[in-house]
Amino acid sequence: MRILFFGDSITQGFWDTKGGWVGRLREHFDALAMQNLQHNTQPEIFNLGVSGDTTRDLLTRIESETKVRRWENDPLMAVIAIGTNDGSLLDEFKVNLEQIVAIIRPLTETVVLVGNPACDETRTTPVFWGDYSYNNQDLERSEQIIATVAKEHGLPYVPVFQKFKQELDAGNDLLQDGLHPNAEGHQLIADLCKPVLEGCL
Repeated sequence: MRILFFGDSITQGFWDTKGGWVGRLREHFDALAMQNLQHNTQPEIFNLGVSGDTTRDLLTRIESETKVRRWENDPLMAVIAIGTNDGSLLDEFKVNLEQIVAIIRPLTETVVLVGNPACDETRTTPVFWGDYSYNNQDLERSEQIIATVAKEHGLPYVPVFQKFKQELDAGNDLLQDGLHPNAEGHQLIADLCKPVLEGCL
């Protein structure tokens, strides 16, 4: 099986030397594969996260990027982790996400939706790298929409926001710059995703 991970900079793995939560999942599955190369049944991981992407951006590329990575008789899973950059697009977020699901479902055997991590608003209103602001109200709302779309379409879903927020509120340092996870934050997302993905293999 091939697993394609679509998303933004958090999916891409910003600020983590191990390639973020997707890189950490790849490390996990690759380690299992190397234990028995001749009879390897572990998935092959493709990180297709693009920094700055919104659901609008993902709609323009998800079909072509999926089609070029299909192998005959090799099952395909798509993991969609998008929404952090959609704060100004929340009115259309559900429609866009449903269109993404409609495009990708006929091309894959499994589609998994992943929620968004919480942020540290003291450092994200605005962020230091541009005239952008992120807040937990928008991030939580987008996560709720992701959960709704997953339920309505019968898709596996990995909740992230509430667990991430609980850890931040408890004083755990999970963010490198207030928005992007550090190594510990990426590991938390990987740990949340791992059992769901393994259940889909």
